[in-house]
Amino acid sequence: MDFTVFPAIDLRGGKCVRLVQGDFGRSKEYDADPVERARGWERRGAAAIHVVDLDGAKEGRPVQTELVARIARAVDVPLQVGGGIRSTEDLADLRRAGASRVVVGTAAVEDRDLRLRAVAEAGPSLVVAVDAREGVVATHGWQRSSGIPVLELADELAADGVASVLYTDVARDGVGSGAALEDTAAVARFLPTIASGGVRDSWDVAALARLDGVVGVVVGTALYEERVTLEELLRAADQG
Repeated sequence: MDFTVFPAIDLRGGKCVRLVQGDFGRSKEYDADPVERARGWERRGAAAIHVVDLDGAKEGRPVQTELVARIARAVDVPLQVGGGIRSTEDLADLRRAGASRVVVGTAAVEDRDLRLRAVAEAGPSLVVAVDAREGVVATHGWQRSSGIPVLELADELAADGVASVLYTDVARDGVGSGAALEDTAAVARFLPTIASGGVRDSWDVAALARLDGVVGVVVGTALYEERVTLEELLRAADQG
């Protein structure tokens, strides 16, 4: 898998927002029209876009599938979509809506039978979210602790045939404190890993691109706050 820079579109109430460390009380709205934002990322060279249904993550069911479908129809690049997926039916609905890859978090962590069925049904289209807080996996939109150590879960996911994971250091998300290089590399020793959380600049992306087993990075706040451009991140990924 080539290294992919995924600009993020986080949906809340039909708009594009960013949260700080997954805290719904600390959100900032950036775009009233996520569809146009997706078109903009595509025009600027994005090879794929990461979309999160924040309302779905909070409620435990996909809420903005119709908006995801509108975004998918508006762009020609693949969408990687997550947020509130708790069943294989939810997964199938999002794939029908146009998601090329579907990110499953809580359900894949807590229900191994569902995880195995998702692997069987979606294959490489399935991405499991490994959301870490102090080395332990967080679930339910980052609001709860599973009690499962991150590397223990990574080992289980690899054994179950999961094709890739999205690893997020929750404490770094939205605060620009830098990518969790060491922890991301540790997860990537088990299976292909997309990094997320804390990316500040081109240096972070280049450093991640050089790590064995790290196949991509999701970037949100740094782009929306214009600390770095997508073009700069794409160049850094190529040079990494």
